[in-house]
Amino acid sequence: MQDAAMQIALISDTHLAPNAPAFRANCDAARAWIAALAPDLTVHLGDITADAAKDPSHYAEALDAFAAWPTPLRFLPGNHDVGDNRDAARHGDDPPIDAARLARYQAAFGPDRWSLKAEGWTIVGLNAQLFGWDGPEQEDQFAWLEDVLAHADGPLGVMLHKPLFRDGPSDIERHHRYLPEAGRTRLLDLLRGHDLRFVLCGHTHQTRRCHLDGVEHVWAPSTAFLIPDRLQERIGDKIMGTMLLTLTPDAHRFTLVGPTGLTQRDLLDHAEVYPQLAGLGAVRLSPA
Repeated sequence: MQDAAMQIALISDTHLAPNAPAFRANCDAARAWIAALAPDLTVHLGDITADAAKDPSHYAEALDAFAAWPTPLRFLPGNHDVGDNRDAARHGDDPPIDAARLARYQAAFGPDRWSLKAEGWTIVGLNAQLFGWDGPEQEDQFAWLEDVLAHADGPLGVMLHKPLFRDGPSDIERHHRYLPEAGRTRLLDLLRGHDLRFVLCGHTHQTRRCHLDGVEHVWAPSTAFLIPDRLQERIGDKIMGTMLLTLTPDAHRFTLVGPTGLTQRDLLDHAEVYPQLAGLGAVRLSPA
């Protein structure tokens, strides 16, 4: 590793569960890559579990997978871990986030939001599922963020599970894949005036990088599976893998990595994990 640089390994959407050995094998491949690279930190961008929001027993498999991890490790919650944003839950399969689910997550993986200083940067990790929750938890996170930003005097990066938007802040959210509009607007208002360089997310099971008003918006890939086009619009690249973030005092770089042993998998081949998919039929991928 070069001097005056920090390397952060990024993994997302591992979807671990006792009945998902294929997803665990891919997570183990990511672990081996990280152990060989020896970066300074690993960040998990959420959906650690396949469905702990419904079945808390999934936490045990995830805790086992991340035990004795080769680097310091920070987690962010995803909709499968704590439940989804309230409006999204009304239109989807995930239950809504609530205090009990959030407390179970925190007991397993630690804080659902955090910040760190590195090479002059401030990196902020947010709980994306709190946006749109009309309760003290959302307000606490906004108050916490205001305090963090008050002490951020260099470049800033934001990490969370969901993208802010598809193409820009004026998008109307119709697919519940992105942050709720009111919460997104309030977040962007808070970030305005700071030296925001990037926003990083998972959730989409696609990878994408675009620049908007001087900010790089990056979608990190899943290690668990891809979602076929007939179930999900193709916006970025449908490829599985991990990422590496390199920070220097006034620059950053994202690198897409395909760890050895990580197998490209299709969601519809894994109805044992998500039984609601069983009637849709398998869509096989060609060997990677």
